[in-house]
Amino acid sequence: MKKNLFRLFSVSLMLMLALQAGAQQVQPIPLDPKIRYGKLDNGLTYYIRANAEPKQRAEFFIAQNVGSILENDNQNGLAHFLEHMAFNGTKNFPGKGVISFLEKHGVKFGENINAYTALDETVYNLSDVPTIQEGVVDSALLVLHDWSSYITLDDKEIDSERGVIMEEWRTRFGADRRMWKESNKIKYPGSQYGIRDGIGDTAVIKHFKYDVIRDYYKKWYRPDLQAILVVGDIDVDKIEAKIKTLFSSIPKKENAGERPIYTVADNDKPIVALVSDKEANVTRITLEYKHEKLPAEIQLSVQGYAKGIADNLISTIIGERFNEITQQANAPFVGAMAGYGELVKSKDAFTMLAVPREGKEAEGLNALLLEAEKIKRFGFTNAELERAKTNMLKQFETSYKDRDHRKNNSLVTEYVRNFLHNEPVPGIEWEYQTIQAILPNLTVNVINQVAKSYITEKNLLVTITSPEKPTVKVPNNDQVLAAITEAGKAQLTAKAEETLNKPLVEKAPVAGKVIKKGQNPKLGTTEWTLSNGVRVIFKPTTFKQDEILLSAYSEGGLSKVKDISLLPSATLASTIVGNNGLGSYSQVDLNKILTGKVVSVQPQITNYEEGFGGKSSVNDFETMMQLVYLYYTAPRKDDNAFSALINMYRTSLANSATDPRKAFSDTINTLVTNRNPRTVIMNLNTITKVDQDKALAFFKERFANPADFTFILAGNVDPNNVKVSNAICTYLGGLKTTKVLEKFTDNNIRKPQGKVSNTFEKDMKTAKASNLVLYNGAMPYNIVNNTLVGAIGDILDIRYTESIREKEGGTYGVGVRAGISHQPIDNATLLMQFDTDPAKQAKLIGMIYDEVNEIVKNGPKTEDVQKVKQNLLKTYNENLRENGWWLNTVESYYHNQINYVDNYKNAVEAITPQSIQSTLAKLVSQGNVMEVVMKPTK
Repeated sequence: MKKNLFRLFSVSLMLMLALQAGAQQVQPIPLDPKIRYGKLDNGLTYYIRANAEPKQRAEFFIAQNVGSILENDNQNGLAHFLEHMAFNGTKNFPGKGVISFLEKHGVKFGENINAYTALDETVYNLSDVPTIQEGVVDSALLVLHDWSSYITLDDKEIDSERGVIMEEWRTRFGADRRMWKESNKIKYPGSQYGIRDGIGDTAVIKHFKYDVIRDYYKKWYRPDLQAILVVGDIDVDKIEAKIKTLFSSIPKKENAGERPIYTVADNDKPIVALVSDKEANVTRITLEYKHEKLPAEIQLSVQGYAKGIADNLISTIIGERFNEITQQANAPFVGAMAGYGELVKSKDAFTMLAVPREGKEAEGLNALLLEAEKIKRFGFTNAELERAKTNMLKQFETSYKDRDHRKNNSLVTEYVRNFLHNEPVPGIEWEYQTIQAILPNLTVNVINQVAKSYITEKNLLVTITSPEKPTVKVPNNDQVLAAITEAGKAQLTAKAEETLNKPLVEKAPVAGKVIKKGQNPKLGTTEWTLSNGVRVIFKPTTFKQDEILLSAYSEGGLSKVKDISLLPSATLASTIVGNNGLGSYSQVDLNKILTGKVVSVQPQITNYEEGFGGKSSVNDFETMMQLVYLYYTAPRKDDNAFSALINMYRTSLANSATDPRKAFSDTINTLVTNRNPRTVIMNLNTITKVDQDKALAFFKERFANPADFTFILAGNVDPNNVKVSNAICTYLGGLKTTKVLEKFTDNNIRKPQGKVSNTFEKDMKTAKASNLVLYNGAMPYNIVNNTLVGAIGDILDIRYTESIREKEGGTYGVGVRAGISHQPIDNATLLMQFDTDPAKQAKLIGMIYDEVNEIVKNGPKTEDVQKVKQNLLKTYNENLRENGWWLNTVESYYHNQINYVDNYKNAVEAITPQSIQSTLAKLVSQGNVMEVVMKPTK
């Protein structure tokens, strides 16, 4: 079986270089047998799949093979506008009926109810819909039915939504979006892709006549361009019967014609797009080598699948090369990536992207071109390929082991890509067997032939987007073309073959012992105390067969910094240590040693704690423990890696002073700590104060006593397993400790008291007013208050969506966050943030306060409370099968004495309009309100 598969795939990869539509006989890939797939007589496609993660939940999607690329000039922006209108009235759900009905069942707008519009596609989703009641399932299907062909498009609703769309434009039309739009005009001359941008023309949005959007809807929303996708804890036969009954009645569009696929022209000479913007953060250099898209029958064939494997391997190898480059102090760029994929619907591209250091833009371009030339001339080494193959096989192995625990959303989005982009979906069983057959036999010669075909002399697009400032030295059009020519003539050397086969830990420490064991039946945890004082808590689960999560905490953190001049170094200490590698291994070498392992560990230092976050497969658990051990015992000084990291920060922050968003967030961060001198604002001045030696010294100090740490492990981890026990006793129990335990230091950092406001002006291209309102006050940190304050945030989210977004059309959305912190003191916060038209700013910020005061005075609406409670309970039931939730829940219990397992559900069910009202009143009555407003310079 494997030999035959290899011959087929090896030949297939060779043929990819010369494939033309119909020129080779292809072998179709089977559709995953777990998918119920079909087409109705009217052309509508459906995908149905039974899946039990999460239990009693399902995803309901409708994918439309249409987008803004199909608009006429007088419809510019209306594909996206239409997506909004789907939530503003349908045949069976008038007004906001879709949202109102589903939120009563815990399906939250913006979180579970959403959509997106792209140039070539539009996708709507209802996610995590409860399937316990058949009526809810029927209603979810009815919503998809209405979205397909029965959106009301009421005149008044259209007019109400104009303001929302304009505010979305205002929020999103920043420097990156502006430069993307301008560069497309240059890259795609004479093509629809050069003139459509999704959000559209503001003049059209404000003034289009109602029938113009109706014309687009009637023409393009049709069953032959639509797919209904249902994945979840459902009866497939019943769902299929319901789809056939409900959707077959939608008439087929007669004489509809083919859905046009717009092209972009070939170019013999490189097309160069140079675009700058004064609010841009960094320069980006992009090389795009255009290629013909494979025909659909090839994409969905064994040959097409083989090509996709090669593409992924090549992207991985180049990513490794770029990582090596960016770890050098004199690197010409601070970040880079590459990959093969869809450019537009009619063309693919091999893309290489780099972010050069400021003032070194020409060097960055040259370096990127030379990397492309090296691929073209030499390809890759065998060692590079073998590492990529090993990692790929491990990823597929992990997916296969957890094949019965895949989430509904992960599956349904795959099927969406199958419908819209011809992505194969044969199922992980087929893929895992196939990968095992291919990878051991793929040769570097075959992969190199595919890679070398990527780099072509024709059909090259070069795009450089950059900040508009004198210190940015972007080469001009002629200089770019000259650089391309010079790269083709450059004398280059192939990358040397190299291997790295060394143990992660040269000599294991003397193992400690478990001196105390206990059980916690409330949480289902096992508790160990090791002979050196380290505490380990196990929470075994069966949610995933090949996942173990790790968390560790100890009090202290940045609060232990006495000399505030050391705070910049201390703030970046864990980042520096993580970037430098471990022991005698640089980060680059460490990644090579970890080839084929699913494992990661990240040290963390926050204001009041230090610790670790980590993840591993079952087989790689010992490696995860070894990494933790090395972070304690062998953090590494690396001048080269440190300089590279600082260069990255300098590049990313070089233009922050002209970014209005950075000015707004910095003002908030300064004010929220009451201008405390310990507040670290990351900017160029801060970076100059970061010292590697001081950062390493602080890190070692914070991680000097492992006995001060509690480790929590959740997932498929058995404390009775000998390998698990030995790894823990060796690499945690073998650490040297002291008996000195710590608590964090209260440095009197507090949020401002009373009413505090800061209104300032900032130059900006797109005029908008950014606003933040923050209430804070003393409140005991317990599960009842935590739940109530969180619910207040959710209720206000509903209120602001209805009043400020929908009725007023004043903003794309109000972000609401609410919670209680307990370090350094118990403190509740309620935060609202939004962007708007400067002319509406005063009115809308008044409405922010009005909604809060209305609840304080008269209480929340009963239906809003019920919606929030339903969502909280629904989410809680889903979380009960998530390792990540259990990891956090166990930590909350042991660190904060909060028992979510026994008490959370009761706390939610106990929520009433009266308890919401009284809790919010307690917070508001303390009179602590912070207000920050940023307006455009007049």
